[in-house]
Amino acid sequence: MSVAKIKRSVALLLFITLPVLMAPVDLFLAPNYWVKSIVKIILFILVPLSLNRYFKWVKVKDLFLLRRKQIKGIIILALGTYGVIIGAYLLLKDMFDFSMVTSQLATSMAINKNNFLLVFFYIPLVNAMIEEGFFRGFGFLTLNHFWPRWLSYTLSAVVFSLYHVAIMASWFSPLLFLLLIVSLVIAGLFFNYINEKTGSILTSYVIHAGANLAINTIGLSLFGII
Repeated sequence: MSVAKIKRSVALLLFITLPVLMAPVDLFLAPNYWVKSIVKIILFILVPLSLNRYFKWVKVKDLFLLRRKQIKGIIILALGTYGVIIGAYLLLKDMFDFSMVTSQLATSMAINKNNFLLVFFYIPLVNAMIEEGFFRGFGFLTLNHFWPRWLSYTLSAVVFSLYHVAIMASWFSPLLFLLLIVSLVIAGLFFNYINEKTGSILTSYVIHAGANLAINTIGLSLFGII
């Protein structure tokens, strides 16, 4: 097998394997959100970066290049994403039962009303970057150098969706769960598209952070903080 084939095969295998390894940590093993976050940083950031030094899949600094004229449009998209998610919640909150979300957060992640404010800021600022670095930086943008475009698009979006779905499977009713799967796949494809246009994960990171901020705002309401 040629060096090029080894590089692309290892990249693909790693992108599929690491979320699989992370899933049981999220679901069963780690005692709280912060322990899970440390494991996530190791698997999603440190492992790919370490192997990238050997396989040289991508120049990491190139993933963070962003032209100044793109910033305004990205901020507008992030604010729009925030508004759409808040609006969707306001429309659906009387149709679906969201009460189990807070109890599941307390049971599986030790997140409660007392520590939620710290999580409120951590998720959009840090966790969103971890996920964009892995699913779009290492996933889509890196795989796109070695594999067909359709495969990179589809695989990155699907793995992104399934990873989150595995964590939140017990949080919602079956219908809302199905809507969640579809929404996450669409979000993954959209993130891939804007990353392809700009070549930078900063674009999807800002929008992802806006989405997380909206979800956390809803969390403030569910916890009775606002």
